[in-house]
Amino acid sequence: MNPELPGTYVNLLVDVVKKWDISSEQLLAGTGISSQKLDAPFWYVDFNVFNYLLEKAALLTKEPAISLYLAKEMKVSCYGHVGIAATASETLGDAIEVLEQFIGLHCSVFKPRLKVDEEMAYLYFNQPLQKFRLNTHGITFLVFGFAQILENLVQHKLEITFRFQQDKPVFYKELRRFNGLNVSFGHKNDCLILKKDVLGLALKTADALVARLTKQQCRQDVQNLTLKRRSKDNVTSVVKELLYDEFEGFLSLKQVAEKLHISERTLQRQLTNEQTAFQLLAAEVRRKHAEHLLRQRKLSIEQVSERLGYADISHFSRAFKKWTNVTPKFYREVAKGNSY
Repeated sequence: MNPELPGTYVNLLVDVVKKWDISSEQLLAGTGISSQKLDAPFWYVDFNVFNYLLEKAALLTKEPAISLYLAKEMKVSCYGHVGIAATASETLGDAIEVLEQFIGLHCSVFKPRLKVDEEMAYLYFNQPLQKFRLNTHGITFLVFGFAQILENLVQHKLEITFRFQQDKPVFYKELRRFNGLNVSFGHKNDCLILKKDVLGLALKTADALVARLTKQQCRQDVQNLTLKRRSKDNVTSVVKELLYDEFEGFLSLKQVAEKLHISERTLQRQLTNEQTAFQLLAAEVRRKHAEHLLRQRKLSIEQVSERLGYADISHFSRAFKKWTNVTPKFYREVAKGNSY
C-alpha cells in the first residue's frame, strides 16, 4: 500500500488552481477523488496521486511555479490537532517541536528534524521512504510551505535560508520574486535555516490549556493510527519501517516502542507472536542499509561502517560476512561488476 498525505493539501491545490479558472472537476478527473471527499473534515490522499495532481496542475495552469503559489496558501491547520497544538505553543521552538514529534501522524513521507548549533537552527526534511519521493513541485511546496507556517505562527517575516537537494528548477527566477530570500540547490539535504534566536519568539496565539489538551489528543491519535496500521500490516513491517531514521540512525527497542506508544515488553511479545525478534529485524534492516550504502561508491567502506554505527571497520566486516557470507569489499566489487 502506498503512503498517504493529508488530503488538505489537495483542498489547497483546488483553491489555488481556481485562480486560473480551473475547476475541481478538471483537476481531479480520473483520480477517484469526489467532491464529498473534499468536504470531509480530515482525509488522506495517495502519495502518487498527489504527485500526479501537482504535475497536472502545472500543465493545466501553464504555470511551472504552481508549487510556490500553493506554498503561499499553506496553513498549520492542514495538520489537524497537530496544527492546533503548534499554534497554542508558547514559543516558535515549542511549536516546531510539536510538528517534529507528531507530523508523522498524518504523513510518513517526510519527517521534519530540528538541529541547533551555537547560532543557527536547521529544520531538515527527511524523506525516509526511498521508493516514495516527492517530485520537484512537491518538495518545493513542502519546504516553502513550512516557511509560510513558521512565519504565520510568529506573524511576521523571518530571515530564512532555503537549501534543496534538487537541481535548480526551471522556475528558479520565480523563487526570488516570491520570497526575496536566499535559495540554493544541489545540497545534501532539503532544509530551512533560521537564526537560533527566533526559536524563542513568543506566539500571540499561545494557550497552555489548549496546548496540553491537543497534545494529549495527538498522543491518542498516534495510538489509534498504530492500531489501524496493525490491522493492515503486521507489527514486523511497522517495526522495520521505524528502525532506521536518517538523522537519529538505528533506533533501539526502547526508542521504537516509544514511537509506537507501547512498552518494550508489549512490543517484544507482539514480535514473538509473529515468530520473530527485535534483534533479528534490526540485523535485517542494518544489512539492507549496508548493501545500499556499499552500492554507492561515494563512501569508503570505513565511512559505511561509521554510518551504520560500528565502532570500527573490523566489527562491521565480521557482521556483514555473517549476513552475506562475503566481505564488504567483495560485495562492492561484485556490485560494481553488475552495474555495467
